[in-house]
Amino acid sequence: MRELRLGLVGCGAIAQWHARALKNLSRTRVTACIDVSPERAAHLASLTEGTVCSTIDEALKIGVDALAILVPHHLHEEVVSKALSAGVHVALEKPMAPSVEACEKILAVAAQYADRVFMLTENAQYWPEVLIAQELIRNGAIGNIITARSWHNFGITPEFYPSADSWRFQAAQAGGGVAIDTGSHWMRPLRMILGEIDEVVAVTARIQEKMQGESLVRALCKFQSGVVASFDVMLATGAVALQPHFQFTGTDGEIVISALGEVRLFDGTDWQGTIVGNGNYMDSYIGVWKDFEAAVLDGTPLAADARYSLGEVRAALAITRSSESQRWEKVW
Repeated sequence: MRELRLGLVGCGAIAQWHARALKNLSRTRVTACIDVSPERAAHLASLTEGTVCSTIDEALKIGVDALAILVPHHLHEEVVSKALSAGVHVALEKPMAPSVEACEKILAVAAQYADRVFMLTENAQYWPEVLIAQELIRNGAIGNIITARSWHNFGITPEFYPSADSWRFQAAQAGGGVAIDTGSHWMRPLRMILGEIDEVVAVTARIQEKMQGESLVRALCKFQSGVVASFDVMLATGAVALQPHFQFTGTDGEIVISALGEVRLFDGTDWQGTIVGNGNYMDSYIGVWKDFEAAVLDGTPLAADARYSLGEVRAALAITRSSESQRWEKVW
């Protein structure tokens, strides 16, 4: 196989982000845009030159080697099982599923088809600024990690929350609130750099009346290494400030990743810190598809296997439990 023919299942907002990233790949071509809404499928087809389809079966007839599953979370188990059993490779949007049980069922199905690539498209795994920070920390730029901070404060956009009955507002469809949805992008970098989380203690709130799940999370995460980091996510009701996305504090200095993609190292040489790199969050989606393309066409191992993404699901569910029990809750 010299070219990867890709079908996009679900043509909503995130599909458009992926479509823009896919234009940077030379060996992957979108051949099908699949959605129950002809209008959404047609719009995505206009961006990708793919063929409008209403079902996966239609896309298979046109010709696809892989399917990107970009549908609401509660549909993942059913759609992934159908895609894998049809004989194609699968790239699935995060979270894998709203519950650990559903995740394990998906992984069990994927295990039956070991000759096919099954990937979770957690783009934070390829976030340029995070990779810069990870390499600096690995090389001892700030010594041993003492603590860290992850912060994400964002507002409602028509793109992802088009109406008051948007599926992201519905707990049954989304699997909860911001912890399991958007929060995973800010949880993955903590895990990449600090290792696995042992337990969490959290407070959550519903500051967005339309959202059935939590729209505010303030949590402490204790990692198996003993390091404690803060994890804060909020779907804001008003304007938001440009707080740093991440702050890693070590025995010899700090690394701060700004909301504008700047990586600044504080190692004592300059009180204002030194800019050691710049990145762009949207470029992380290019990294997703380059990794998937190489895995399918070249047999290259993925940067992170699908099971690794269970860490974000388990942490989100532990945060929810902790907000109810008002005590530390184990993640694993």
